[in-house]
Amino acid sequence: MNRHQRTVVALSGAASDGPLITYARMLAELGFSRHYHFLHVRTPARAAVEYESDALFQIHCEQQIEKLFTSPKNAATWSCHVVGGVRIDAILEFITRQQCQTILLGHRKSRSGQRSLAKRLAMIAPCSVWLAPEGAPVSITNIIAPIDFSDHAADSLGVATSIARAAGLSECVALHVFSDPSMIRYDEHTEEIRHRETEAFQKFIAPVDTHGVEVQPAFVEANNVGAAIVHAASQHSSDLIVMNTRGRSRSASILLGSVTSHVMAECPVAILAVKHFGAMMNLFQALQESHFWTRSNPKTN
Repeated sequence: MNRHQRTVVALSGAASDGPLITYARMLAELGFSRHYHFLHVRTPARAAVEYESDALFQIHCEQQIEKLFTSPKNAATWSCHVVGGVRIDAILEFITRQQCQTILLGHRKSRSGQRSLAKRLAMIAPCSVWLAPEGAPVSITNIIAPIDFSDHAADSLGVATSIARAAGLSECVALHVFSDPSMIRYDEHTEEIRHRETEAFQKFIAPVDTHGVEVQPAFVEANNVGAAIVHAASQHSSDLIVMNTRGRSRSASILLGSVTSHVMAECPVAILAVKHFGAMMNLFQALQESHFWTRSNPKTN
């Protein structure tokens, strides 16, 4: 997992920060990142109801982090940052300037919306997005990685198996959701489909570095891929879904809206949306895209 050297943990200033910091400690104990930037963005609307100054609020955050993040098993370093501005813009700017590979954020059950901040960041951020919604298990005992036999899926499966190895798991599930438009079904036809999917999987998995972790293939026929992934995660008792997301352009919303967006909005367990490594974005591009997705009254985590 040496590609994830720096992780941003997006704090909300609410009580739900506690479980999120604890989740970050769990990742740190697994060696996921070497340094954790705990970041809180004080928007103009909230500044008046929080602490008298950014300095006082930062002291509060640092005390909470010191209490919940440090442990004998945790060798990672950390820093705390409090900045002002529009939340998504400030997060994007910080990620880009610090060259972070991952952002970890949560979502409170009490908030309305469909986890829009996480979905927007998955679309436009120059890094992977790890969403740990409130109430999600603070553990990694079973990982499921949706695949579509693409190079991006191979990259996300490599990340999934590296996390599995760090967590001491011997295997993870690679889920392929397919649809069969055939109107007529018979036993030989079903067997032919199963054989075809198995062959495609073997060809796909051959060049992937699975880090010594056994990858168990699972094939599911469904028209709604996102719903099928959420259902399969429940069936396998998975506490982490690792899936890919392509690009950060406006056209990426087509793919994200049909699959990743559905999973990020509905799944009760943690989701890691892996940004394909090697595809980076400069600060101007990131902020330009963020303005496209920013609404007058955006619903964020």
